[in-house]
Amino acid sequence: MEIFPLFDSPVLACPMCLSGADGQQLIAANSAILLLLVVLVGVLMAFFSFIIYLVKRAKRFGEDQATNTVRVDRSKN
Repeated sequence: MEIFPLFDSPVLACPMCLSGADGQQLIAANSAILLLLVVLVGVLMAFFSFIIYLVKRAKRFGEDQATNTVRVDRSKN
């Protein structure tokens, strides 16, 4: 069974590209793509910032635990 006869042309484009959109349609499509990229980058930056915050907090908590440990001298018993 061959898959290649299912495709008429090697280039498959979206309807915007095939219709030769210009003017307001092209501006709207490009604006939507830009908005989605801005939202994606914002969410990823927030996620990575939160991870960095958790790493710094864990490091600070570990340092506090190390300085607050009390050593018990067992030789006196």
